[in-house]
Amino acid sequence: MKPRRRGPGPQGRSAPSLLPGRTTGRWRQARDRPHPPAAAPGTEARIIDRDTELFGRDDELAEIDRVLGGVTASRGGLLLLHGEPGCGRSALLEQAGRRARALGATVVTAHGAEAEFPLAYAGLHQVLRPLLPGVAGLPPAQAEALSGALRLTAAPHADRLDRFLVSAAALSLLTGAATAGRGLVCLIDDAQWLDRPSVDALLFVARRLGPHGVGLLLARRDPGPPRLADPVLPRLALPGLDAEAAGALLSRRSGVRADAAVVREVTAATGGSPLLLSELGTNLTSRHLTGREALPRPLPLESGVLRAFLGPVRALPAAVRLALLVTAAEESGDLPAVAAALGRLGAEPSSVDAAEASGLVSVTGGRIAFRSPALRTAVYGATHPARRRLVHRALAEVLRPRAGDGRRARQLAAAALGPDEAVAAELQEAGELAHRRGEYAGCAALLDRAAQLTADADRRAERLHDAARAAWQAGQAARTEELVREALPLTDRPGTTGRLLRLRGAVELRGGVLTDACPTLVRAAGLLAADAPDDAARTLIQAAEAASHIGDLARYGELGRAAGRLPGRSPVVECTRLLLTGIGHVVAADTDRGTRLITAGVAAAHTAGDPLLVAWAGVGTFYLGEAAAALELLARVADEARASGHAGVLSSNLEFTAQLEMFSGRMTGAEALNDEGLRLARESGQENLAAIHLARRAFMCALRGDERRCREAAEAALATALARRIGIAAATARHALACVALMHGSYGEALRLLDLVAVPEPGSGHPLVAFFSLPDRIEAAVRAGERQAAEEALESFERWQGRATHGEARALLARSRALLASDDATAAGLFAEALELHSGSVPVEKARTELYFGESLRRARRRREARGHLRSAAATFARVGAGPWAERARQELRAAGESPQADGAGARSGEGRFTPQEVRIARLAAEGSTNKEIAARLFLSSRTVEYHLYKIFPRLGITSRRELVRLFHEDPDLFG
Repeated sequence: MKPRRRGPGPQGRSAPSLLPGRTTGRWRQARDRPHPPAAAPGTEARIIDRDTELFGRDDELAEIDRVLGGVTASRGGLLLLHGEPGCGRSALLEQAGRRARALGATVVTAHGAEAEFPLAYAGLHQVLRPLLPGVAGLPPAQAEALSGALRLTAAPHADRLDRFLVSAAALSLLTGAATAGRGLVCLIDDAQWLDRPSVDALLFVARRLGPHGVGLLLARRDPGPPRLADPVLPRLALPGLDAEAAGALLSRRSGVRADAAVVREVTAATGGSPLLLSELGTNLTSRHLTGREALPRPLPLESGVLRAFLGPVRALPAAVRLALLVTAAEESGDLPAVAAALGRLGAEPSSVDAAEASGLVSVTGGRIAFRSPALRTAVYGATHPARRRLVHRALAEVLRPRAGDGRRARQLAAAALGPDEAVAAELQEAGELAHRRGEYAGCAALLDRAAQLTADADRRAERLHDAARAAWQAGQAARTEELVREALPLTDRPGTTGRLLRLRGAVELRGGVLTDACPTLVRAAGLLAADAPDDAARTLIQAAEAASHIGDLARYGELGRAAGRLPGRSPVVECTRLLLTGIGHVVAADTDRGTRLITAGVAAAHTAGDPLLVAWAGVGTFYLGEAAAALELLARVADEARASGHAGVLSSNLEFTAQLEMFSGRMTGAEALNDEGLRLARESGQENLAAIHLARRAFMCALRGDERRCREAAEAALATALARRIGIAAATARHALACVALMHGSYGEALRLLDLVAVPEPGSGHPLVAFFSLPDRIEAAVRAGERQAAEEALESFERWQGRATHGEARALLARSRALLASDDATAAGLFAEALELHSGSVPVEKARTELYFGESLRRARRRREARGHLRSAAATFARVGAGPWAERARQELRAAGESPQADGAGARSGEGRFTPQEVRIARLAAEGSTNKEIAARLFLSSRTVEYHLYKIFPRLGITSRRELVRLFHEDPDLFG
């Protein structure tokens, strides 16, 4: 991240230089009055809020009071204050702190610093510093991750320094420190300078504060960075002050009553910015403010911020201005480094004392800081570039070489006029150290700058690749693609180009257009083949994932053949060849050969031990129809991902695991896994994977009869899927909507949607989803009078389900045959067979079979037999909240001669069902896990786990874990 530079002032005029110059008459007049005490560094609070009084912020304070009231009532509270520079954010935060302390809450504070932006978890360290004694009480994995991230201990290996474990630890510390009835309030100023890992951790915490008395109040400057544009944070914009409030502020700062016309003019010119009004209250003379003398031109508008800040600076001696410039260039506030650099430049150490006396900076405990970041920017931006470079060189000379923090390297880079390999090498070394510490964003910035200083094109491309890789690991997809785009024209080396294209393909796979990802990854694999065949093989697996999500299953064979052409026969290469080729044969209907190859591939995956290959062994096993074996393989990978905190890997794994759980009939468990996968996909920025999870949620809601949630999830999934060509998400969402149409009896609409599911064009329909939707297609066609279409669909379903062993699949096949039966007796026999085969784990499907059986019996004038099935169907539909299905069953029951009982409100609403999160927690608790162990496994806080169990126990009629374990052992399917 390069510091922003202030451009020219209004009408293209340059901002005042910090080089020695004459003090103008205007500033001599402004100094006729003594300046009030300066603010503490980095805050606007004492500039705007003398004696704790704020002007024109009653509405904002009321909102803050609402949040604080919730915190003291043991509810989580969130608020993001934002506005233009100088809008009074810091003043409001300081006032919030006073009010929170008055309510008895514990208050912790943090302040984003531009210098610390590249440093991973610097912001989180500020927030948690008062709470660090509690680290010892965290689960071991969380404690280790947090200690490593905050450098409390030697940093662990990068693969153990995971942001999700760090975030979970932060959540545990914060919620643990919140005292019931008092709460904990975190005040974070200048959040735009928080490093990305800290932001991610705080957002992670924010999403989980529901039952906890923790409040997060952040303030950031507009325009804000995208990383803070998260819907979890309620935002409160801080507009400029109106004329009445502006006049009160000007009068308070100046000590004179400002003229109303002057107030209106100044308010219009400043946009009501409290900081600029405050500065003008100091710098304008009493004659200006009372209207006796015309206001100077130009007044500081938004584009003239530098002039407002640099007035006091220009009045200072040259040596003091130099001290300010060195402080601005050093950025981190290291007072010894600033003093040493001033000595190199021939200035006296007393210039720092004079700078502090000016009120523009403060010195505390070996640190020096400007009273506001904007002032630092103004001082630095107003200086001639040659003078800035001179200062950076002096700082580089006094900083310790290769200290590991990259500060000296950054100073050398800022002083460089052009390519410099020695400086680039030092930046690269600093970047590699940052990478080993897991500071991926900081690493990317250092390596990017190293690349800019590299003259050799191939070496520059390599450094850009390394920067892009770090950016990708930091979750910066757009930055990754930009670095790749810059690097590709610089090199014709196959290996470098292949690695760059693999990164581009990964970005496209997770957040781009999938039809672009597959060819990009195939090309990357071809370029990597000669020198890195194992990397090429893994790249082909990524391409296979893209093809699978697109719906281009025929691509498996092509990818398998490409793997077969890779040089050597390492375990990774051989396993890839066997699995991809085997799946290709299965989808091409060559089942026998495909089975042999996949079986060999599964064995090879166990030999290789690579989690990616083991996961794909599970995929291959699924294609053989062995859901239980596939789940076992995927569960192994999921357990490893949970243990290491690899949330991105876990989210991808859960996408397929949830699907298998659903196909196996364990709906409640499938919903829990899918919701967890969706949360992790969103938190790790994997938008395409999130769309697949949303589509799966829509389908599960359709099976539950939850129309509202189904439509919400399906629409959200389709919005991404159609734009990104994610065929599996588009097809699954449409299948879900078709199920809703069937529920309402809209058979033509259901058939139309299912036709779209079966569209052969990759990126629109999906062959597997088309197969799984065949029972619904058969029903829709029968009800719509399209018998030939129904018979063709049944033939396809019979062929595909020929090897099915799971009862639920065979139940759907029997039901489909019953719908097409030529006589009532045959239909009755098939419906009865279907009911025997239903496991009951997908209650809506069994209830549908009961409904159709009852309808068939009623039409055959067997009303007494029909009523039992119809009553059962109506009760099940009502219990799960499937209103339209329940009403249809009740109508049939009336036609069969029975008046159905009205449902209770609880049945209609689905009251009593456990949420997926509750299911996961209850199951783990029943299996013997402690609250800490459950929290670590699910990336939650222990208090969140305790809160959920507190709600679960009464609904089960129990009061202890012992009873929960007993219930679970008596009924292992209690939680799905």
